[in-house]
Amino acid sequence: MNTTAAVLWTGGKDCALAYLKAQQAGYNITHLVTFTPKNPDFKAHPIHLIKKQVASIGITHQFITVEAPIKESYENAILSLKDNNGIHTLVTGDIDEVDGHSNWIEECSKKSGMQVFNPLWKKDRKFLLEELLNNHFTLIFSLVKKEFFERKWVGKQLNSTTISDLQKLNIDICGENGEYHTMVLNTPFFQHKVTVDTSEIEENEHFYYIKRTR
Repeated sequence: MNTTAAVLWTGGKDCALAYLKAQQAGYNITHLVTFTPKNPDFKAHPIHLIKKQVASIGITHQFITVEAPIKESYENAILSLKDNNGIHTLVTGDIDEVDGHSNWIEECSKKSGMQVFNPLWKKDRKFLLEELLNNHFTLIFSLVKKEFFERKWVGKQLNSTTISDLQKLNIDICGENGEYHTMVLNTPFFQHKVTVDTSEIEENEHFYYIKRTR
């Protein structure tokens, strides 16, 4: 079986846990791939932090721009990964349908015949958060929705206390509906911890988020 794989990477907790699960399942991870819009403005997953993470992992990384028509753009990008980079499987950190849609990457991979590995799919939310702690991941809340969170949540680490606090809120505790986003600072597969300045917090109408550095 061809085990050459690329992890779809946003820098957050789900893709990082999926990376570890793929390693444990025997996949040979050779690439990270970050899909970006034509004019990226990643408040939740700042590009400069993604680059720091990639440097810590020490792996080939590609930013791939997608634009309208979106599905065709994804399909062509995935076909290129298969044909030009020898990727056999895409690893995603997807947990569940969003807004009633099925697994987007699986849909966009059908045309190329790319295999998809979704190790977190439909898993219990609290179990996944505890998996991060049990495997010694360090991560912070990088963006939170004002509707549910106060400013002070930005920069907080995920730990048993914050998991308990998340359970008290009327949200998906993994943030599957965009309630919050995270950035991973250390994992079992990082060569060194990533640092981030959380002293300055920015905001817009709907969100608080760590200051972006370009």
